[in-house]
Amino acid sequence: MSLRVFWSDLTLRDFTEEVAEDRMQIQNEKKKNQGKLMKFASILRAIALSGLMIGSAQAQWSLDKNQSEIYFTFIKAASVGTVGHFESFEANITDSGKAKLTIELNSLNTGIEKRDGRLRDIFFQTTRYPNAEVEVSLSQKLYERLEVGETDKVRVTAKVSLHGKTRRMRETLNVTMLNDKTVEVSTAKPLLLDVSKFGLMPGIQALIDLAGVKSISQSVPVTFKLRFNQNPETKS
Repeated sequence: MSLRVFWSDLTLRDFTEEVAEDRMQIQNEKKKNQGKLMKFASILRAIALSGLMIGSAQAQWSLDKNQSEIYFTFIKAASVGTVGHFESFEANITDSGKAKLTIELNSLNTGIEKRDGRLRDIFFQTTRYPNAEVEVSLSQKLYERLEVGETDKVRVTAKVSLHGKTRRMRETLNVTMLNDKTVEVSTAKPLLLDVSKFGLMPGIQALIDLAGVKSISQSVPVTFKLRFNQNPETKS
């Protein structure tokens, strides 16, 4: 074999090996890219699934503000009651039974503006703590168990957030199915809110000093009636 032929064979063999290596490298790159695509697809599926989960947790029942009310009572000198209500609040219930109520404390109204101003500024300190929130978990699909006109007494644990503090309260609520698209949630009896558990006693004392009364009860009775309509997109 001549040197020229030997060199040609060697060059061809090297070229063939290089082509094989290049092909192997291309295949490896394809596998890596396929792996990346599969991972990306998995991420997209996860995002889509989380979106569906979030969508299913959105509010299914919206508050009818014109048919809803929240009242409270301050007891002065152990016998005189001051009744007030809140004019602005939002609430909703998800299909899974998660209910949330947000009250705008600045919207309180007792019928006397001077007294309302003191309650906003001194007691609730609404500049710093503008809202009160209540969260409750009702039984899932509770409304499906109720016949129209039927009321069920439900024992719940309410998470109450007020004045920068959060406390849990065990209470009984009435849940009434008014029609197949309307449900009403109300207090079975007045809820006694102990303001000392929310750091509001300094405000109580300040009100006592300003009003010139002997005492103001630290237990504030609260009642409410909240009417909800099923959102159109969830109606069957």
